[in-house]
Amino acid sequence: MKPEWVYAIDESKLPDEGMVAVYPKGLQVLLIKSLGHIYALSDKCAHMACSLASGVLEDHTLKCPCHDWKYDIRTGEFLDATEIKLQLYDFKVSDGKIFVKVQEEK
Repeated sequence: MKPEWVYAIDESKLPDEGMVAVYPKGLQVLLIKSLGHIYALSDKCAHMACSLASGVLEDHTLKCPCHDWKYDIRTGEFLDATEIKLQLYDFKVSDGKIFVKVQEEK
């Protein structure tokens, strides 16, 4: 099926140097604003699928709250083994609203 842009949240609700879990069409996505940039990635740690929304964000590094796995939010890469990656999602900001590109399953 064709991917579609799905409303996720108003940009004003995404705090600077913060993150918010959103669920466009049930997809678990973590929106992060760090150093003036927005990132959209999977909200499930690659280790045991813990939600990353309550993790620790420091610049471009996100630490999982469950087992301290650390990810680069720009690439989704696990810092100790870069072949392990979180899914990144395309997003856009339009009229103060953030939309995430969702690919529906067949």
